[in-house]
Amino acid sequence: MRYIEITGIDRPISVIGLGTTSTIFTPSGDDQVAELIDAFLAAGGNCVDTAHIYGFGESERSLGRWLEQSGRRDEIVLVTKGCHPDVDPGDPPDKAWVPRVTPEAIHSDLSESLERLGTERVDLYLLHRDDESVPSGPLLETLNEEMASGRIAAFGASNWTVQRLVEANEYAAEHGLIGFAASSPGLSLARPVEMQFPGTLFADDDTRRWHAETRLPVLAWTSLAAGFASGRFRPDDTDVDESTRAFFSEDNFERMRRAEEVAERRNASTLQVALAFVLSQHFPVVALVGPSRVENLKGTLGALDVELTADEMRYLDLDD
Repeated sequence: MRYIEITGIDRPISVIGLGTTSTIFTPSGDDQVAELIDAFLAAGGNCVDTAHIYGFGESERSLGRWLEQSGRRDEIVLVTKGCHPDVDPGDPPDKAWVPRVTPEAIHSDLSESLERLGTERVDLYLLHRDDESVPSGPLLETLNEEMASGRIAAFGASNWTVQRLVEANEYAAEHGLIGFAASSPGLSLARPVEMQFPGTLFADDDTRRWHAETRLPVLAWTSLAAGFASGRFRPDDTDVDESTRAFFSEDNFERMRRAEEVAERRNASTLQVALAFVLSQHFPVVALVGPSRVENLKGTLGALDVELTADEMRYLDLDD
């Protein structure tokens, strides 16, 4: 395993993070969850990522049960997120999402997350969405209050633009506050044609350059492009999940063809090469993955053995 540092967190963080959006994170999946997390820890992983909204709370509750039963809280870097728009399982798919990025939502979501998780502290707390009509100042002040209280060790933002990140950290510097320690945009070898979920952002070239200049760490969600990075899909496939279909484009199929070519030379899988691309960025990065089985986790971890050259990185990204 390899590790990065995030300011405020007292231990190195594994560059592969275990996401908990899988449907196994429910009461009926507790044994499978325990097997998966135990295997992840045994491989040197320690970053476990969840969110207040995942599974409408079931993800955090499931992880909380594992924490209680295992007694291994101090072995993981615990990440959770809040301030997602309110969503109910019974909502129609076309229901408009109303932003709720406010100091009040930070306090209430964090309190509920801590209760579900059965812990007194989150190592990294992320604002799950942004609302650009809300000034960043009061949000930074609230997050600093939570840090001072000991309920979070560090904080950051998910799906915030570079402009908003800069504004927030400038406000923090001007007012003697702690700023964002990390950002979490979507990032994968394949680039989505359109974002599936409202209010989400993918790290474009300008975003990557900014992170390379500032060295602000990234927690990359959809690092495997919703399964597209497996390389098993073809343009004429019809029975495809909507989140995966968002990556169907001529350029992305060419990227995967090149990943398969590199994989053959490297004695690796296409998926491992695609994930190695994410891990080889010019800034600290944690690639969040969401396997539901130990064998899939082990295949993912093989990306750590794939060291891509600068020429291969350009080739994979069609930059040649």
